[in-house]
Amino acid sequence: MLDVLNYKAAMARISELMDAVAGTPEAEELSVLVDLVVEYEEKAFPIEEPTVEEAIHFRKEQEEV
Repeated sequence: MLDVLNYKAAMARISELMDAVAGTPEAEELSVLVDLVVEYEEKAFPIEEPTVEEAIHFRKEQEEV
C-alpha cells in the first residue's frame, strides 16, 4: 500500500512512463505503478454511490447545461 509521499512519486513516474512500449520493462513498471495508484486512490478517496435523489438532481442539472 502506498502512502502520500510514495503516491506522489508514483504519479510522477507514471507520467514519465506514459509512452512506454508494450512488452518492455518500462511498460511492466507502468502497469504495476498504475495498479498501486488505483488501489491507493480507492482506499484514500472512496466514492460512495449516490442516493436516488442525488442521481435525479444531478441528471436534471446536466439537462440544463
